[in-house]
Amino acid sequence: MTSAVPTWPGEWQHEITSITQANNVLGPTNALFKKVTADPAIAGQVANLVASLLDPAAGPHAAKAILIAMNDALPNVAAVGGLPPGTAANGGFRLPSRFPLPSYTVVLELIAAKALWLNGHTEFLPWPFDEAKLKPDFAVRGHCPNPASHTAVTFYDACTEVGDSLKVGGTKTGAELLTNLYSGITGKLGAYPKKQVTVFMDACDNPSLYNGANLNFHGPTIAGQLQAKIATELNPELKECLVSVFVLFPDWTLARLDSSAWR
Repeated sequence: MTSAVPTWPGEWQHEITSITQANNVLGPTNALFKKVTADPAIAGQVANLVASLLDPAAGPHAAKAILIAMNDALPNVAAVGGLPPGTAANGGFRLPSRFPLPSYTVVLELIAAKALWLNGHTEFLPWPFDEAKLKPDFAVRGHCPNPASHTAVTFYDACTEVGDSLKVGGTKTGAELLTNLYSGITGKLGAYPKKQVTVFMDACDNPSLYNGANLNFHGPTIAGQLQAKIATELNPELKECLVSVFVLFPDWTLARLDSSAWR
């Protein structure tokens, strides 16, 4: 008998619904979020965001659109007023905002998980502990034990493979983007020594990928350049640790680079 293919939100259900509870990033007692939660500019948007994240029929772009709307509804007026002319019109530029950056970042991690799952990569699961000194974003199905019989420390030690995500944003040129993507990979490999590591990078918020409000990039070219940089520049010992790299582009294509290209 074959196992059924997991469907979204699967194991991510609790992770998503809990972000609005207690001291979590969109919760009522979170020290940063409670400063803006009553603002009428974002009334009802938290519920809409959670519903979108949970909905398997809604692409990850739908949740990102709500997140951007919340960010832009709470502008940092002084910072926005000091922007060079035309900056805010670029589709990859995120307005300076009173929306808490930690909250924005955690929602991006959930969007990353959904993008992976909807592209068939259902092996990436939420990390089950908050107490660990080292806390990747993703446990990897088949490479980590059942957490029920572990502490945060012993679970991490027992995992042979982990996944982690980061936002790579704000770049103004293609060369800068490539450099920052590569730095993101080496940074994550350095963070989890002796582990097999998959790195997910959200590259959606980059002015370098836009011409004004319009997309202006070729994802396969960027992915190919990054793959070549890994193959020619990454330390051989680190190559053996890097399982795969995912890059999410603002047209919502997900590029996957596999270790067969550099090992």
